[in-house]
Amino acid sequence: MLKENMVSLPMNFNYYYWVINSKNKGSRFERTICKWFQDWTGYEFNRVPASGGLRWKKTDNITSDITCTDPKHSKRFKLSVECKSYNDLKFEHILLGNKGCKILSFWEQASNDAIRGNKIPVLIMKYNNMPKGEAFFVTNDFLSNLIMNQESKLTKPRMRIEVNSELHLNIFMLSDIINISYKVLYKTIKKSI
Repeated sequence: MLKENMVSLPMNFNYYYWVINSKNKGSRFERTICKWFQDWTGYEFNRVPASGGLRWKKTDNITSDITCTDPKHSKRFKLSVECKSYNDLKFEHILLGNKGCKILSFWEQASNDAIRGNKIPVLIMKYNNMPKGEAFFVTNDFLSNLIMNQESKLTKPRMRIEVNSELHLNIFMLSDIINISYKVLYKTIKKSI
């Protein structure tokens, strides 16, 4: 390339490009998960402005990255859904006790948001170049047990990681959860809470 055709960019250009790209990637993933929830539940879902950071007076029910906005179901939807699209996800960091483990910090965020909204935490996460339409659906023991009531509908591998005596992460594949009847799951959640 000829030197006279080159554009001079500020030294911090790569940082801003990375931040904008990361934000766009996260927004795209959240829109994809909204569509997935619409397909699964039959109700309308949307991204929460400021990616879950929105706080209005007395709106603790808006606690996550996406929320049910369907007038028929929005106040009844009991899941607080955190979405993460990340470069790579390393489950071995949990097993190695890595204090900087992203998965554990993502789960902590999902759990704290759920507590604030009196909901059940769900973490949906994917890494770059994961097969299209696939992601990890991470739950606590409570929701996992309710999902397992429909175990015959699950066909893919799943795992449970005991982080400590109080924290257990249950990981399902998103493409497998779609086979679970949301209506049956919702009724079971409603009876259990």
